[in-house]
Amino acid sequence: MSTSRTTTLDREPDHSQGRETSRRPGEYLSTPGEILKEEFLEPLHISNYRLAKAIGVSETAVGEIVNGKRRISVAMAHRLGKALGTTPEFWMNLQCDWDVFTFDPAAIGDITPLVTP
Repeated sequence: MSTSRTTTLDREPDHSQGRETSRRPGEYLSTPGEILKEEFLEPLHISNYRLAKAIGVSETAVGEIVNGKRRISVAMAHRLGKALGTTPEFWMNLQCDWDVFTFDPAAIGDITPLVTP
């Protein structure tokens, strides 16, 4: 499990976006980059440079994903899947889960439901 602090407070400031994100106490989700680093690169002794060369992207691109500064695109998901023996869906699901987890619903304002449950 990741050692990141991204996590356990009810309201935690997200200084990179100038807003707070809501999380339930004890709730945690790793970034796709943390998973890449901690579950693949470190255990397999693969450097960012080696991965970048293997998948045909810059080392900067890999480093930005690992550091949570870049999203995993569909093309990158395919590259990572081929290089690391996973599926593109694995990487896209990690990215989607992270996007939903970190999205601030207050950003979309009030919406009047068109359908009632």
